Amino acid sequence: MSLTVVLDHTALAALYRADPFLTGLYIEASRGTGRVIIPSLSVLAAERQVTGAGRHAASLRFAENVPFTAGHAVDAMDWRGVDWPVAHAAAIAWHAVKAGEPVTVLSLEPELYAGTGITPLNPT
Repeated sequence: MSLTVVLDHTALAALYRADPFLTGLYIEASRGTGRVIIPSLSVLAAERQVTGAGRHAASLRFAENVPFTAGHAVDAMDWRGVDWPVAHAAAIAWHAVKAGEPVTVLSLEPELYAGTGITPLNPT
């Protein structure tokens, strides 16, 4: 069984800075033994947080970039206090849960997910 992770904007910034754990997950994805999901709104937020991080994330060959859909928006509508990049990552996780596909959201700021029902792991 391979691990599927969703990297939010904080994790994408850390990956850009060559965090060893996140780099290792990406290497596993390149080998086909893991899966890295990148929310498109997290790409934009990472770029705004650290110049170059979003562009780097958008160029990752072995990661799956997921666009923000109407379904994600519907899930996020109830999370009024949650910022848009966090809402996108959380909605992706909820869609996976509904489909019976286990995923782990990785965030260096898991407290941002309060109220979404998603509990991300801090990889640091």
